[in-house]
Amino acid sequence: MFSFENFVLNILFSVVFLTTQTCLSKEVKHMSLNERVQLREEARDMFYHAYNAYMDNAYPADELMPLSCTGRYRGVSPNRGDIDDSLGNFSLTLIDTLDALVILGDLAEFEHAVKLIINDVTFDNDVVVSVFETNIRVVGGLLSAHILAEYLQQRDGIMPWYKGELLDLAKDAGYRLLPAFNTTTGIPHSRVNMKYGLKSDRLESARETCTACAGSMILEMAALSRLTGEPIFEMKAQKAMDELWKMRHRSSDLMGTVLNVHSGDWVRRDSGVGAGIDSYYEYCLKAYILLGENKYLNRFNRHYNAVMKYISQGPMLLDVHMHRPHTNSRNYMDALLAFWPGLQVLKGDIKPAVETHEMLYQVMQRHKFIPEAFTTDFQVHWGNHPLRPEFLESTYFLYIATGDPYYLEVGKNVLKSLQKYARVPCGYAAVNDVRTGKKEDRMDSFVLAETFKYLFLLFADKDDLILNLDEFLFTTEGHLLPLTLSGRTMNGSKTVDLDLDDCEFDRTCPNTLRLFPESFRKPLQNMVDEMCPKRSQKRRLTASEFSAVNLNHLKIIKDMGINIIALNDGRVQLLHSFSAARSAADAEEGLLFMQEMVELTKLQSEEPVPSAQAVTIALKDANDEEQLLVLHAGPSQFGRNLKGDQFVTAPAELVNPIRGCETPNEPNRIKGKIAVMERGDCMFVDKVRNIQKYGAVGAVILDNVPGSSAANSPMFSMSGDGTDDVKIPAVFIFTQEASKLLLALNKYPQSEITIRELKESDNFSQNEEESMFQKLKISVQEFLNKHTGLAFTKTVELGGFRANVGNSKVRITYEGTQEEFTPTKDVEINAQWIKIRKGLLKSILTSENRELLVPLNILRIYYQTLSGVSSKDASKVDIVKQTEWLLEELSKEYKKKDDDLVQTEPDPGITIITEMTETDKDALVKQNKNKKLKELNSLLEDAEIISILESKLDKAFNKLKLEVSDEIIVGDIKSDKQNEKNIRDNNVSNNKRNIDEL
Repeated sequence: MFSFENFVLNILFSVVFLTTQTCLSKEVKHMSLNERVQLREEARDMFYHAYNAYMDNAYPADELMPLSCTGRYRGVSPNRGDIDDSLGNFSLTLIDTLDALVILGDLAEFEHAVKLIINDVTFDNDVVVSVFETNIRVVGGLLSAHILAEYLQQRDGIMPWYKGELLDLAKDAGYRLLPAFNTTTGIPHSRVNMKYGLKSDRLESARETCTACAGSMILEMAALSRLTGEPIFEMKAQKAMDELWKMRHRSSDLMGTVLNVHSGDWVRRDSGVGAGIDSYYEYCLKAYILLGENKYLNRFNRHYNAVMKYISQGPMLLDVHMHRPHTNSRNYMDALLAFWPGLQVLKGDIKPAVETHEMLYQVMQRHKFIPEAFTTDFQVHWGNHPLRPEFLESTYFLYIATGDPYYLEVGKNVLKSLQKYARVPCGYAAVNDVRTGKKEDRMDSFVLAETFKYLFLLFADKDDLILNLDEFLFTTEGHLLPLTLSGRTMNGSKTVDLDLDDCEFDRTCPNTLRLFPESFRKPLQNMVDEMCPKRSQKRRLTASEFSAVNLNHLKIIKDMGINIIALNDGRVQLLHSFSAARSAADAEEGLLFMQEMVELTKLQSEEPVPSAQAVTIALKDANDEEQLLVLHAGPSQFGRNLKGDQFVTAPAELVNPIRGCETPNEPNRIKGKIAVMERGDCMFVDKVRNIQKYGAVGAVILDNVPGSSAANSPMFSMSGDGTDDVKIPAVFIFTQEASKLLLALNKYPQSEITIRELKESDNFSQNEEESMFQKLKISVQEFLNKHTGLAFTKTVELGGFRANVGNSKVRITYEGTQEEFTPTKDVEINAQWIKIRKGLLKSILTSENRELLVPLNILRIYYQTLSGVSSKDASKVDIVKQTEWLLEELSKEYKKKDDDLVQTEPDPGITIITEMTETDKDALVKQNKNKKLKELNSLLEDAEIISILESKLDKAFNKLKLEVSDEIIVGDIKSDKQNEKNIRDNNVSNNKRNIDEL
């Protein structure tokens, strides 16, 4: 009788036996036992460095953030998008790591961790999670830990208190995932709410899932059913596998990567072995090994033959269209395909496993790690590396299968890279970009659950382990499930594939004549470093000849399969696709073109970078003293780059039309001036050529990307087209700096501006720059702060009062701890203002926090109308001085000890409103409808003026959004009508004057 257990064990035994006898090449360095033990212990230390960092600084959070050394909680930590769907606030990392503690032999910590999980973890959380990730990490981790706990309890008599609590948790999690299977096809949704299932519009309307997501449930769900005796889990997962098999392309036997869970239609027909599909193939084979059902082996063999026929291209594995399998769908590979050689070892096909693994190892050596995606010429396509385990997994299985010490050296190099480039004081940090080595504040749970587990196992002997791993199967998350589960069959009905292709060869052990890894690696020894297609015929276009403004060149590269994408920051991106080329020969030339372009980029990066530039303009402050506004500017790679003491000074002129790509409406106005233009419609160099033709002596080009600034953007250098005919300097300034320049030119239209090199002395702090800019825009200060995002915070203290000046309001508190202050006496004080002062002071003294919030616009109105300063002088006083005036006025009232202000009886003549809601407003209007109508109308007039001001500012600052505070302070005053009219007229007049000045 055929035994699937013996099938797996015989493969490994025969492979190890043969290679131990004959396969070890003399060229491979034999690692000494001492060195191997040292590496094993170093791997153990790496595990505990990460594990202790998580337990000490993050638990019970789902993950550790190693750079900030804190825990990552769902809904609390910054949202990272779909990547956070693996988190559910259920201590993910600890659950995922439980069986690793047993593999390392740390039974005391394993018992401690199990108790923590039992006591602390709950799944009754209102959070949407990935069904796939929760299944393989949480359900798989709990099942594996439960199995090992019972195994150790029976074998060694430890943990006598354990009564299957982890299995109960796994069942709870499993039931919370079941609603995801409620689809027309039985293929599960990709996400589910752990508390409410699919009871949300967003989840119910979701239709798409990936093949791996739907097809990687069977191992954990079947194990859950067989351990609990509840068949529902295995039935649901088996139904999904059966439906996926029906959806394969009947001609090619390939699968797509994204599908509709209700209709069963393919959404993405790309077929490969990497992201989106990887673990589906893995679970087809492992479902047969674990469950013993022949249909899964048949399906795997059909898929495997299709992959090797269409997707495998030598050692590379390139995606194709499932319905057109001879056409590549993309020209890059992703890091997740690194699991494939390990699966091939389990299949028994060693030769291609050795070849693909060797290709991946060379990519790793070139880039320090395997990037998330790399091109067919082994350049970085996506540089991220989250410390994935797949390559180490394949390295481990190849070593187990061949005994070749070469793979120990591979593991050693991976270990050293992790130590050198990923280790931080608080764990191990993902690499944001393998090209720069920049780290990311991220340590996924699989780093402990898989990466360090496989690294430790690679250097460990069987005698070092307390488990016989030949009795277990590794899931896709590296969790251990016992092979004995096949004996616990469920009573549910089993499906039989009618097209079963029971090839006896697919059930036999590997061909022993094919197990010489060194002979397979040698031809690939320099594959990555020497990758260079040869071409004898004449080239149509080389990268050095290419010009982006040459239409013929654009047509040629399109024929090569190269597309040009314009990015928001002005750069262009070239994307090459074999399938988009006119012919195979054109595609090959396109690959050469891209390689040359990469080399040209490298050469350009080695050339001297044009120095940063500055645009300056002289302004006058409130004291009529000259201040210099310095704006950081980006240089150009054409024209004159000003250095040292070189500069160009001239009046500025806004070009009309503003983009500067066509003939100016008034060309004579540009002559002898520095032309100011907006980005867009044509190349930078064409704009400058155009205004140079009409006599401009310089050019300033303004960005049109909302919110961009020199403070948060890298230096931008405008590129040319290779023709050296521009003789004037041209600089680029970002949007926020452009706003400042335009405002200054509007206020001082006759001013001259200067273009020069940016000096070290110009790198003053942002606060200093903003402070100077504040002086420029005193009259509309509170609104401009909101538009430009500039922070304005100042503390003023006077006579026991403290005021914190913010972007939109002043917070006034009374502390009574200041030195004695003698205010000036009131001289012909306005009776209305006395009552307002009393109301303000009473609001401060009787409020719970002894504070009052005064919006800046109201403070300005009070000052301009009640301070006694002339309208002309009032407009020159900044908000700090206005705040000081208000505090002095409040101090005057406070000194009147016998005044009825501080009595408890309310003054019917004063109404103070702060943080007013809509309900408050309605109540106030109804209450004072007759007595206060005129005063409210006056304030509404002010609000209308403010609204006009906001509209003007929207246009001046590129229609940026403006937040306007609803909070107002109303002084309800019994006064003579003439005085009331004067105040209102002054308010309107002053506000209109401010608009005119802007």
